[in-house]
Amino acid sequence: MTRDFIEACYGRPVRRRPIWIMRQAGRYQATYRAVREKYSFEQVCTIPEVACEVTLQPITDFDLDAAIIFSDIMVVFPPMGMPVHFGDGGPKIARPIRSAADVAGLARLDPSFSLRFVTDAIRLTRRGLPESVPLIGFSGAPFTLACYAIEGATSREFAVAREFFYREPQAAQKLMSHLADGVADYLNAQIDAGADAVQLFDSWGGVLSPEDYRHWILPHMQSIVRKVRRPNTPVIVYVNGSSHLIEVLRDIPCDVLSVDWRTQLPMAAAKCPTQTALQGNLDPIALMAPVDEIEKRARTVMSQMDASGMGHVFNLGHGIMPNTPEANVHALVNVVHSRPPKAN
Repeated sequence: MTRDFIEACYGRPVRRRPIWIMRQAGRYQATYRAVREKYSFEQVCTIPEVACEVTLQPITDFDLDAAIIFSDIMVVFPPMGMPVHFGDGGPKIARPIRSAADVAGLARLDPSFSLRFVTDAIRLTRRGLPESVPLIGFSGAPFTLACYAIEGATSREFAVAREFFYREPQAAQKLMSHLADGVADYLNAQIDAGADAVQLFDSWGGVLSPEDYRHWILPHMQSIVRKVRRPNTPVIVYVNGSSHLIEVLRDIPCDVLSVDWRTQLPMAAAKCPTQTALQGNLDPIALMAPVDEIEKRARTVMSQMDASGMGHVFNLGHGIMPNTPEANVHALVNVVHSRPPKAN
C-alpha cells in the first residue's frame, strides 16, 4: 500500500504528487450544503457521525490523497471555560481574556473527556476511509488561539490581543504555555484515535514581526512539535502570511512547513532544512480562474518544487473559497496528478 501523502511529507519517492485542500469539506460542495440544510455548523462539528460524513465527502467527490477531520479550532475553548457562539458573523467568545486573573481561571484541557466528539469522529472516519487515504487531525496553534481568546472574535490585526502581550507579558506567557500544553494533549489524543498526521494552524502568526514571533511563539511551537512527533506520523505547521518569518519557522522541528501563496517557494526551500518538506501554495482565488489558467499556475508551483529537490504536498495557500466551482477543483486535482514529481 502506497500512501503518497505520508511519503511526500518525509521527502521520499512517491507514485504521484499528493494533493489535499485546506477546508476541503465545505460550502463549495453540493453534498456539504445538503448536510448543512439539516444541521448547524456546531452540530456538524460535535456530532461524530455527521463530522465523519462531511469529512468523507471530498474523498468521494474528488481524487484527493488525504482527508482532514471536519472540526473547528474554536472547539477547545468551551472546555477551558470560554463558551463560543458560532453565528453568521463568525464565532464569538462569550468571556474573552482581559486580565491575568482570567488566564489563571482557565481550566486545563482534557481532550479525552471534553473533546471526545472529535476523537470519536476520527475513529469513525478512519474506519470509513480506504487504507490508502491518510487522515489528518489538526488544532489551532497557541498564538492564533490566544488571539481569539483575547479578542473574543475575529479581527484584521488583532490589536487587542497584541496589546495584551505588551501590557501583560507574564500573563501572556502563562496563557501561551496553557494553550501549548492543551494543544499538545489534543493532537496526541487525535493521533491515538487514528489520525495519520496532524497540522497546526497558526492563521494569525503573520501579524507578528520575526523578533516577536521568535520571542513569544517559537518556544511553544517547538515544544508542541517535540511532544507530538512520532515515527511515520508527520507534523505539519501552517503559518498564514509567513513570508517574512521563514528564517524563524525553520527552527520548528516539524516534518512539513505549509506556506501561503504570498510566500515564494524557491525562497522558502532555500531557507528551510533540506529534510523539511513544503506544502502549498496555490492562491485560493486562482481556483476561480478559467481551467487553463488554473493548470498553468499549478504547473508553476510544481516546477518550483521540483527544482528544489524537497518533498512536496500540493495544497492551496489558504482555505478554499466557498464559491469555488467544483469543476475547477476536479481540474486542479487532475493536473497535479498528471505531472509526476521529479525524483529527489
